[in-house]
Amino acid sequence: MEFRDILSRRRMHRAFLPDPIPDEQIERIAGVIRRAPSGGFSQGGSIVVVTDDAKRQEIAAAFGDEHYAPYGRNFIADAPVHMVISANETLYHARYNEADKLAATGGVEVTWPVPYWFVDAGALMMLVLMAAIDEGLASAFIGHPDQKRIFDELLGLPDEVVPIGLALIGKHGEAPFPGSRMKERRRAQDELVHRERW
Repeated sequence: MEFRDILSRRRMHRAFLPDPIPDEQIERIAGVIRRAPSGGFSQGGSIVVVTDDAKRQEIAAAFGDEHYAPYGRNFIADAPVHMVISANETLYHARYNEADKLAATGGVEVTWPVPYWFVDAGALMMLVLMAAIDEGLASAFIGHPDQKRIFDELLGLPDEVVPIGLALIGKHGEAPFPGSRMKERRRAQDELVHRERW
């Protein structure tokens, strides 16, 4: 599939068929982590893959999936593959306190203009979603205000591992609302892309 075709198919799906996804497809999707960018090659991103039905039901319940039931969907529980994508800030500090990095900055850790561990985790998330599309599957990414506690309790995340959210992957189901209601709200490209200066 051409990259432009993958981009044209990128959507945040809200309906999945519960059909299991073959392990080899799951491995290929999760395997993009080996190619994800990371500042200084800190490799602070991680993925927890959840396919167990009972565990997915627990995650769906914790995320409030039942609130979507009146609309004819329980898309979190239905998605047969959950991938929890996380960042680990401590690995970035450790990497940038190694000799080669300190030599370039006069012996002090670099000043982080933004938290690159989250930037890189976001890049990993997009790679996961696009890899799912490349496999002919549907995907979405969602978050919850209390997701750190939820995933700590349900999946045993270490303290230093911070989830940025949950990728849902599966075969596309019938959406409760046909078409995209967001198309009319899509901002024009010239409002979003600036040349030479703002």
